[in-house]
Formats: sequence, structure tokens, C-alpha cells
Amino acid sequence: MSVKNITVDHDNEGRRIDNFLFSNFKNIPKSKIYKVIRKGEVRVNSKRVKPDTKLSKNDLIRIPPNLINQEKTLDINISKYAFLKDRVIYDDEDFLIFNKPSNYAVHSGTKNDHGLIDILREVLKDNSLNLCHRLDKGTSGCLVIAKNQKFLGFFNNQLKQRKVKKIYHAIVKDFISEEMVIEDSIDTNTKGSFNKVSINKNGKEAKSILKPLKKLDCSSLIEIEILTGRTHQIRAQCEKINKNIANDKKYGCKDFNTRLKHSGIKRLGLHSSEISFLDLENKINTFVADYDDQFEKMLSYLNT
Repeated sequence: MSVKNITVDHDNEGRRIDNFLFSNFKNIPKSKIYKVIRKGEVRVNSKRVKPDTKLSKNDLIRIPPNLINQEKTLDINISKYAFLKDRVIYDDEDFLIFNKPSNYAVHSGTKNDHGLIDILREVLKDNSLNLCHRLDKGTSGCLVIAKNQKFLGFFNNQLKQRKVKKIYHAIVKDFISEEMVIEDSIDTNTKGSFNKVSINKNGKEAKSILKPLKKLDCSSLIEIEILTGRTHQIRAQCEKINKNIANDKKYGCKDFNTRLKHSGIKRLGLHSSEISFLDLENKINTFVADYDDQFEKMLSYLNT
């Protein structure tokens, strides 16, 4: 296979060359990409580059044959995941909103060959898709996916400035009678055998607002707005106040989970219900994701 040349467009102007290659050759390990950069096989305007070299519009990037040859074709059964098309809530030229199913990891890992983003690129036939944020494997609901680098950077800046509003619905043990604010410090570096985060003074600020929505049998449906976005924030804070989320294997209540086991429902009782943010025209967009059948079934089971 011959050398491939790519001309940098407006969307990729200002990006680092390593990040550009990561997003364009998603199936190649980063270590291999760094290796071809280091050996001078990747060139910009015929010159050697470093990983942090910034790209300019109309730059010509030389992609070596060995990098192209190493790119793997993902073995994804598209027909198996065709149902995911129906879970797209909104789609325009800059981003799409996806109602993520529970029990799908957004990224590939040791326990799954393909992440949800890999599957969506294949099913929707769009290799430009990139995650704007993450949801835990067991969490369902609103997931924002960028369709170009300009929107991805724009959304990430809103996250950093805490301008993205995220509302979750959770099925939890016991009740809360009124709105409550939880402020903690979550340490994501202190992890035990179950890969749990810990709440301690050495962590980073974590703030959530909880509101009661519906009383169930020895449990309740609550709304949670997160004002910070720490790893496992909702799950860890609910455990701390003894309002454990249903079917949470890491932060849950054993007795509560055992009761749910008899229902045959296995999914986590956490759903990303609503998300609000600015689009590239600085207009506020709000999107809502409906519950799936299993979440509805859990509500019905606990309402009897």
C-alpha cells in the first residue's frame, strides 16, 4: 500500500498531530502511533514532527504505509446492533444525542472488545463520531456525541466551566423527604479491590442536588443534578447517605439488591434523564431521554 496524504481542514486546525492520528486511526494502539512519529515516518509538509506539533489549515500530513496496513477492521455484527439507530434522539451536522442503553461500556476494555462508540461508528457509518463525556456502563440515558472537532472542543470547554446541566433519575433505597444538597470531596485515586472511589478530605469537590420524585415500597425515585462531574459521584454520594442506588454492585446495599434479584431485573437503577448545553450558535439546547423497559419494570416492581 502506498503513502497516504491528508490535507488538514478547518475542523482540525490547531490540533496536535498525535491527537489527530489517534482520532483518524482509532484501531491502532497509541504506542504504535508514537513510534512512527518518533521514527520520522509521519511528516507534516515534508518535515519531521513531534507528538505535540500543532497543525495549521492546509498542512499536508504524510501517513506511512505501515500505519495504514496496521489499521484493524473491527469485527462488529452490524445487524446485531441495528436497534441502536432507533435510540438516536437528535442528530445534526455538529452532534447527536443518543439514549444509551444500560450495560454498554462507552469505551472498549479488558472485558469488552468494542466500546459503544466503536459500535456506533460502524452502525451509523460515521467514523468522525467522538464521545463528549462518559456514562458508567450500567447507566442509561443522554449521551452527547460530537461529529466534528470544533464541537468537541466547544463542548469540553463548557464542561470545564461547569456550564453543562446534567439531570439524573435514580431508584434508591429508602426515601428523602425534601431537597438536599450533598457536598463532599471525592478521591478517585484511592481505589480498593472493587475499583471504588472514596469520600475523604484529600479528594476533589463533589456537589450534587437531590430531589424526591416518587415514593416506592421502601425505596424511591429521586432526581439528582450534579454540579461537578467526578467519577462515580452519584453512586458514592448515595452510598454515603444510605440511599444506595438499586442494583449497584460497587456502592449498593446487599439486602436491597437481593430483593431486586427476585424480579429478574439486573440493570443499574441510574438514568441520565436530561442534559442542557450551548450549541455552536450559543443557543441553549435541552434534551430528555426516556426510560427503557427495564427501568420502567423496576419502578413498577417497587411500586407494588
